[in-house]
Amino acid sequence: MVEIPSVPPDDELSPQQLYDRVEQVTNLDADELRAFKQSDYNAAYLEVASDAAQPGDEPLDDVIRLLETPASEYRDVDDGFNEVKEGRELLSFQRRTQAQIESQGLGENYLTDLEVMQVREAASIRWGIDPDDEREWV
Repeated sequence: MVEIPSVPPDDELSPQQLYDRVEQVTNLDADELRAFKQSDYNAAYLEVASDAAQPGDEPLDDVIRLLETPASEYRDVDDGFNEVKEGRELLSFQRRTQAQIESQGLGENYLTDLEVMQVREAASIRWGIDPDDEREWV
């Protein structure tokens, strides 16, 4: 289970501290996320998921961009991509998702007949954290 610090609260962190927190909790890198984006698992996820929660590949694209943005460029500025806002969104989503996984397990909803990955796992991966960091899916 990934532990995501909440003290101090995300909205009290400087852009550098927020960058550090995002780096600390994500266990996937940009290349792994690109590979997941092209995977059958992501395609299956997109077929069953609600666009209201995670529209298309937007979460994947945002996390990739966050991970590739140097700390010195993290800004709380609405210039087309607000790193601070997106970082807070990632952390908030992952706190909720990881809490669900911890309290309810991964669920019984598999993405494919292969029964290798549940919907909840795929949702978490799309936001930068693989709950099973020993799995080989790339």
